[in-house]
Amino acid sequence: MKFLSVFTLVMVAILSGCDKKLEDFNHLPALYGSSDQLSVNKQLLAEFKDKNFVCRSETDFLPKESTAAAQAFRQLVEYASQGDQTENFWRDKEHKKKREDLLAVAIKEGSWKAKYLDSVWSLRYPASPEKAAAASDTINEFVQQGVPIVVSAYGASLYGRDYDAMYKLLSDAVDRGSPQAMASVGGNIVPQAKELHPVGKQMLECAVKQGYAPAYASLGQLAWMEGRRLDAYRLWEKGVNEGCADCSERLEYIGRVRPGYTYATPMLDLVPELAVINAFYEHNLFYELSGLSDFERPLPKELAFHLDDKELLKLLELEQRAQQ
Repeated sequence: MKFLSVFTLVMVAILSGCDKKLEDFNHLPALYGSSDQLSVNKQLLAEFKDKNFVCRSETDFLPKESTAAAQAFRQLVEYASQGDQTENFWRDKEHKKKREDLLAVAIKEGSWKAKYLDSVWSLRYPASPEKAAAASDTINEFVQQGVPIVVSAYGASLYGRDYDAMYKLLSDAVDRGSPQAMASVGGNIVPQAKELHPVGKQMLECAVKQGYAPAYASLGQLAWMEGRRLDAYRLWEKGVNEGCADCSERLEYIGRVRPGYTYATPMLDLVPELAVINAFYEHNLFYELSGLSDFERPLPKELAFHLDDKELLKLLELEQRAQQ
């Protein structure tokens, strides 16, 4: 009994020591890199320097769906979600007709989501110039109505062409609670504009609060810059399990401390659990196309990725040595 008590105390001490070393990596010097050196995009700075950000939910600004419209659209969502796991689902003529029929019913019932999905599909895969033009008109109507997800997507599509219009639209979408816009603007602020980090962080946290997992990627990057390296990896870990596909790329570095690592070894060969997660997120065409959360599929619990503390400690130590 005495031996057991001593053994237990020793193990607790060892584990506590590991936790203490890990926590040390949350108190490193800040490293802002280019965000503290490059000139800020003037449109980004002009639009958000004095932004009085208020965390709002996009649900307060979305068009209302009738019970019949919501039910009809849900049938399409369920069919497409199941089909994503079926081989040749998107090319099979029978499946194609079923999808089109379900979409047509949802549009007839007045579902704005179905109408939006049909429009972005027609723009991505135009059946004719006339249908593409009609789809463009529908998107413009949604933008004029101020539908948050559409305003955000339209604004983001102007990247590299019209930054003034892009950031004005994204700012409007942020005001209307769009988590996509918050993640987009916050994601631009983090690497580009240190002076805007406070408002950028607020936006990213608000996006996450609404369940928009992609925002975890930039939240982790910001934590890294601020010297909170442990928090950064914890945020990416949480993100990849909640739907942040981009978080996987940063977590792949754990392969550098696993047996068999060489510079020529593909990281995902060493971290196969992330490869499985990546494949899961890749098979979700309607979500990738529209961004509608209805099509988002939660990662099964058995696929969840968990960082090993010992591996994480080795990686953090390795990365710190590389920076010295």
